[in-house]
Amino acid sequence: MDKGWDSSKGQFKRSKSSHEYVEEEFRRLARKGRNHLVLQEVLSFRTTGLTLPVDVWHLGVLWVLDKNHDGKITLEELYDLEDFCREKGSKYPSYEQEANVKALCTIRLWKDVGMTPDGKDMFTNWIATLLIENSSERRRFWRYGAHQYIHVYTIETLHQFLRIQEVLGIGFQSFVDVLQRVAEEQKLMDLNDEEQDDWVPLSVVKEFIGSTYFGAAKLMSDIFPEIHDVSI
Repeated sequence: MDKGWDSSKGQFKRSKSSHEYVEEEFRRLARKGRNHLVLQEVLSFRTTGLTLPVDVWHLGVLWVLDKNHDGKITLEELYDLEDFCREKGSKYPSYEQEANVKALCTIRLWKDVGMTPDGKDMFTNWIATLLIENSSERRRFWRYGAHQYIHVYTIETLHQFLRIQEVLGIGFQSFVDVLQRVAEEQKLMDLNDEEQDDWVPLSVVKEFIGSTYFGAAKLMSDIFPEIHDVSI
């Protein structure tokens, strides 16, 4: 609890609850007029002190946090995650709580998507929804029909969220270049068209996300072959 001596009043300050810390951080990040956070704001969420004992941008944690998987993180969902962390974390020593809560969230993610026939589509569509909600700028190009394009600043958020630099050793600009070259091969971009310099087709991004799902699915199957028996 946040107790401290208030010399101006000659008394201890009122202690803040964990919910109040979470709400303060939510209000700090939420764009004016919005009652939810988007992915880039989630990546900036500070979990130090008495807010949340885990990184909310961890893939498994974010799956549990975004309960209805609509890409919008509400204050109520943050409260629910805090309660989840308190309930599950209390079973472990303090120095093991973060790692174990993350593991439990990862198992929940894998049970929800990895054990169902349409798991790849569930996972891909959820990440795509996070990106769409994060994108204040989206557009279409008439010569490419109904294909939707997202701005490269949201691609940068994806690059950060999936830790592509650390995992694949690919920097942000190289990542954009790869996606745009794939789009050109699929006749969804013209790399000589300056109007498209800052855009990437959402369909190409979803293909990349789908490829990461297959790699993770193989790993999770090896690690947790009997995961359906695990209680979360």
